[in-house]
Amino acid sequence: MKTFNINDYIYIQITKKGFEHLINTVGDEYIEVCIGREPYQKVINGQYWYRLQAHNVFSLLPMSAGGQLLYKTEIMIDDESLKLPKSA
Repeated sequence: MKTFNINDYIYIQITKKGFEHLINTVGDEYIEVCIGREPYQKVINGQYWYRLQAHNVFSLLPMSAGGQLLYKTEIMIDDESLKLPKSA
């Protein structure tokens, strides 16, 4: 088992509903500056992935709004962000 610090980055795929939620809560300028450009946006195998600190994902994008997912349930984590637990 490994630990992960929620201040580290994860990569997510934001759904259309997720972008609608972001537009309504943080606005277009925030999306453009903090999500929609390099290094925060990557295309991997033809799919867009967005790099955000994990705690920001939890606060900006609840898992669902009105029963619809705001981001896909599969995430990516850089290997160096996963660490062995410190021994007691």
